[in-house]
Amino acid sequence: MNEQQRERAEELSVKVRTSTPGIGLSVLLVAALGMVGCSSGNEPAPPAASKAPAARPASPTPDQDLVTWIDRVCAATRLFNEKPEAPKLEAPDGSLSDQVIRDSAALTFLEMQAYLSDIPDITRASIDLLEGLGPEPVKGGDATVAGYRSALRRLLPEVEKYRPTRNDNGLPEKTRKVAKLVDELKTDGPDLADLVAREPALAQARAKAVNCGPDGMFPQPGEGVPTPR
Repeated sequence: MNEQQRERAEELSVKVRTSTPGIGLSVLLVAALGMVGCSSGNEPAPPAASKAPAARPASPTPDQDLVTWIDRVCAATRLFNEKPEAPKLEAPDGSLSDQVIRDSAALTFLEMQAYLSDIPDITRASIDLLEGLGPEPVKGGDATVAGYRSALRRLLPEVEKYRPTRNDNGLPEKTRKVAKLVDELKTDGPDLADLVAREPALAQARAKAVNCGPDGMFPQPGEGVPTPR
């Protein structure tokens, strides 16, 4: 008990004795001390303020060299995953006029010529991109690239021999054969997806590379890495 509390207790004791005769001093002191204790201000401490949740750390920015590398590889290997649709000659519709049928057939033949020219061009441009990559940025990069390059080199002469010629009458058959070759195209080595899954930094770079996404483009000869708009 501090000095102020003791004085307050004695004061209350005197008041009680004078107003209530016959009560023992000890009882009065206990009552006084109880009253003093109630007014001493010992109230429960307020609950501690809850801590604000810790901020989530920002994702690290992928290395630009990694982004450039994977963007180039995705463009060069697009033919393995995205198969350009091969045009087909539809059966004549009896409800159409002969002129419409002839025009439709002529348009389809033009599309076949374009397809038979585009596939070897894409194949050659893809090989060029893979040959100019430089040193691997992650372990296993060279082996992965080598497998895709090998498969493309094997495909190139096969599709080149089906390039359309002037007044080519074998377009439908050539188109079917090239479409089959493209459909069966597979890498000779490790898959790029496995390399990305194994390397978190490469996965982050892939998410930033435009040619690895749905807006990516097939490469064309002499144009380098395609730049999707």
